[in-house]
Amino acid sequence: MEFNGVKDKVVIVTGASRGIGRAMAEVFGENGMKVVCAARSEEQGKEVVASIESKGGDAIFVKTDCSKATEIKALVDKTVEHYGRLDGVVSNAGIGMGGTPLHEYEVEDYEKVFSLNSEGVFAGMKYGTEAILKSKSEGGFLINVASVAGLMPQSGQALYTATKFGVVGMTRAAAMDYAKYGITVNAICPGYTKTSIFGDAGDAAMDFFANDCPAGRMGDPRECAYLGLFLASDMARYITGAAIPVDGALSAGHKSVTTWKHPEILTGEGLSSESTIAAIMEDPKGLEIVRKFLPGFEENEQAKQAYGMTFKTLAPMLGLPEDVVGSMLSELDQL
Repeated sequence: MEFNGVKDKVVIVTGASRGIGRAMAEVFGENGMKVVCAARSEEQGKEVVASIESKGGDAIFVKTDCSKATEIKALVDKTVEHYGRLDGVVSNAGIGMGGTPLHEYEVEDYEKVFSLNSEGVFAGMKYGTEAILKSKSEGGFLINVASVAGLMPQSGQALYTATKFGVVGMTRAAAMDYAKYGITVNAICPGYTKTSIFGDAGDAAMDFFANDCPAGRMGDPRECAYLGLFLASDMARYITGAAIPVDGALSAGHKSVTTWKHPEILTGEGLSSESTIAAIMEDPKGLEIVRKFLPGFEENEQAKQAYGMTFKTLAPMLGLPEDVVGSMLSELDQL
């Protein structure tokens, strides 16, 4: 059980600036692969390259908006220009979106999530495969980072689930296309994993996700990365067309919680601390209260992932003094 066979393989990792993508890039670099780190954040991407190089690895950064197929093509071209070949692509870049029923999404939401989670993965597979074939790679591979949502539908996650089911479908179909040409195509399906999206969550929030998982804990990004290393290795040449969960048995059977952003469509009741954060943020008076107690909350991209929750649930997780939380909820209840 060794990974010498991956040494000097050239691999592209999209979304490599943080989370699972960063872990994947670093594990590949630690095992002698030449890593092309692609992401929108130049500062974070170059930090990953520096981390790989500090351990004796070989890596470069290519600034890429992975929601644009033209930029994915340019990424592949720059990789071949720099290293002279390509052996594998890890299509990891993606965004989460969920927590509301389908009718509350906008067309713009559809376009945003599909451009990155679906079209971006397709472009990585298309242009990556062309370059791998031209490189005459022995042991070529495509790894798509999907989600447990690509294995089991989740309520309130219609658009995200659709993209991840699509990724799994493309993975399996492409595996049949390229099996006889020596290119393996597999999907990794993470469950709750400790990435930057949970960076500002308090202990109560982290406990919720851990307790929701049968394993009783959240995953570490490197646990997905080690699977990626195995799939890129000579030991996995007969594994292709697989969608492999890394989720502590979450996808073995799970019921997701769906929160309506606008439950008043059914009840006709007004806003309060038990209304969804999304509804509060859309109300001028509610927004004023949020700005008073949580300055900067509306600009925080990570906080937007919690818009399907209520402030009554979220506020105690933010580490605020109890009297501040009480005052905030009280003012919200008077809307």
